[in-house]
Amino acid sequence: MPDAPPRTDRATVETSPRGRREFRHAKPPARRRRVLKGLGVVVVLLVLALVGLVGYGWYRYNQIGRKDLALAEAAGGVQNFLIVGSDTRSVVDPSDPDYSAFGPDVSPPRSDTIMVARVDPEAKSVDLISFPRDLWVPIMPEGEAERINTAYNVDDPEQDGAQRLVDTIKADFGIDINHYVEIDFASFKGVVDAVGGVPMYFDTAVRDRKTGFYQTELGCQTLDGTAGLDFARSRNLEYMDDRGQWVLDPSADLGRIARQQYFLKEMVDRAGERFGDLDLKAINDVISSTSDQLKIDSGMDLGEMASLARAFRGFDGDQIHSHTLPVYDDTTSGGARVLRLDQKAAEPVLNVFRGLPPGYVSPSAISLQVSNGSGARNQATEVTALLSGLGYEADVTSDATTIHARTVVRYAPGYRDHADQVARQLATGADLELDEDLTGLDAPVVLVTGTDFAGVLPEATPPTQAPATTAPPTSAAASAGSTPPVTVDPAEVTEQVGYIAGEPPPGITCG
Repeated sequence: MPDAPPRTDRATVETSPRGRREFRHAKPPARRRRVLKGLGVVVVLLVLALVGLVGYGWYRYNQIGRKDLALAEAAGGVQNFLIVGSDTRSVVDPSDPDYSAFGPDVSPPRSDTIMVARVDPEAKSVDLISFPRDLWVPIMPEGEAERINTAYNVDDPEQDGAQRLVDTIKADFGIDINHYVEIDFASFKGVVDAVGGVPMYFDTAVRDRKTGFYQTELGCQTLDGTAGLDFARSRNLEYMDDRGQWVLDPSADLGRIARQQYFLKEMVDRAGERFGDLDLKAINDVISSTSDQLKIDSGMDLGEMASLARAFRGFDGDQIHSHTLPVYDDTTSGGARVLRLDQKAAEPVLNVFRGLPPGYVSPSAISLQVSNGSGARNQATEVTALLSGLGYEADVTSDATTIHARTVVRYAPGYRDHADQVARQLATGADLELDEDLTGLDAPVVLVTGTDFAGVLPEATPPTQAPATTAPPTSAAASAGSTPPVTVDPAEVTEQVGYIAGEPPPGITCG
């Protein structure tokens, strides 16, 4: 095996002095900012093809499966699509040489890939975000914490896994879902084969013995449907270093997300070449490979798909914006290794998909204590109950030692956005005060009522200035067994993308 030069996009894991591994995706190079990540790529191609051939489109449209789901009505033309890649083994052919790599079909399918695409036809923009399958969150409707990919996995015939996932994303992240799209392993493989395979460049040998992916030949290589699926599913990928030793990429699901993003970008480019002249056979191959296993919500009609396709005519990849959820590695009280959401750092990202300003902080993300500084009887208890009813994590603390004429919201470094949100929830507002002594506490915000206090508003007033967002992120505990919130120095955070195939060197084009 020839020596391979060191790569700049292989994962390294560093442990902070506080004993916690931090995961972030490094900013991709300019070309990768054009990524249309997720299995929703297939749906976009299908829409364009269906609209291009009206009668034929209606025929194929009626072959797509439907799911009756309770979804949110779209506000204006902007819509959130929940795109799910099902890991059901029932569609895997037992004669497939890699059949054993998929594991036995002994349990209900889980959502192997979870992505939300926010589509804005007027702005001709698409925002995309992926949810790691090991993200530990409360699963609806029971609210018991589990990995997010289990939301889709149900044994009760009275429950629908897709609906549970929709409800879980709404409850845990505050994101309304307007449409639903589901695709499985067989469809993914079919699309890759239908577009003629996906060319990628490998500067070193890579493998994943669990999914059956082995790539020992270097340079430009075209992955067919089987190899492409094995690569996109890989969570235990190994690459050969310049000493000829196999090295495990430790990024697991986060690295897999990065590889899926890159692979699917290449798949879109490949499909674009075949769709450029609306070749009927190429269109038929792609649609045929997905229509039997593709599922969409029953509210998505052909007219809506056609309108969406017309709005995005001439769409350019630079109008696609990728977002990454900030997460950290943790262990539950039961000993399970999971990922938890860094709630504070995630707010600006999630707000994109909520249709809110980046600086807005949702009440559920704010932990505060309420102190009576006005002398009014039971005021702290009453205010705590009102704020809790609006979604804040509020608790009563001891009364202030002196009477305050003005209501004050004190906050720890990095929590001005949280304090500002609380102040705007009050009828008379409040003064904001930085308090270093609140650093590292479970409740980094303290509301001290004053004699001017006049009640809690049902809706917070709009911000009057851009919130401060430059402070280091703090990771909030999601449930029992997690580490307590601590402030993380940005220097301790490791940018991590895992191993992905590299760009061809100058002068070489794979295609």
